Amino acid sequence: MTRVPRKSDGAAAEPRGDRELVYAARGGEALAFDNLFYRYRDGIYRLGLAITKDPSAAEEIVVDTFARAHRALERLEPDDTLRPWLYRVAVNLSYNRRPRKGVTFSSLDDGTGDLAAEGESPSEAAERAERRRVVLECVDALGPKHKIVVVLHYLNGLNLAEIAEIIEVPVGTVKSRLHYALRTLRVQLSAHPGLDFEPLEVFGATELQMHKQAR
Repeated sequence: MTRVPRKSDGAAAEPRGDRELVYAARGGEALAFDNLFYRYRDGIYRLGLAITKDPSAAEEIVVDTFARAHRALERLEPDDTLRPWLYRVAVNLSYNRRPRKGVTFSSLDDGTGDLAAEGESPSEAAERAERRRVVLECVDALGPKHKIVVVLHYLNGLNLAEIAEIIEVPVGTVKSRLHYALRTLRVQLSAHPGLDFEPLEVFGATELQMHKQAR
């Protein structure tokens, strides 16, 4: 199984933007490419896991995505961010994967961690974790074209224009799919009357957790 490298102590917070890092990597600075990897590794893993439901495949998708990025360094010309290019590659790799025999399928919740918020009591942390689990199970149950826009927008923080570029549809289509997905999630959550909350509340908390994990 391909193992995704963990962040090393030498890979500190990188102030340079993607464009600068691409040019630095093109000039032979290995740390520049490493920092691009650490910047986007977790989001690409979550995307791969959401589509394939296979942790091993998701790790391979991360490695393969950055292998392609490294081979393409000489022709990459990001305006500000490399995100759309990387995620488009990851989406294509994910959909090209086929379920393998003996695979234990994973929930999207496996890729989000479970960090307690500052000042949060154990009961509050448990309630928040249960809300997140229920919402992410509902996201897992969405159809592929609706799940991918939710994962990219709410869990990975991409804007509508970036998502439209990645999945090659108009921005209006991305908006309509997000609207449909949220409406569907609200209907699914109504089956859990003991948990009175909006899915967007959980998405916001999950994004904050992921930001903490990436630091």
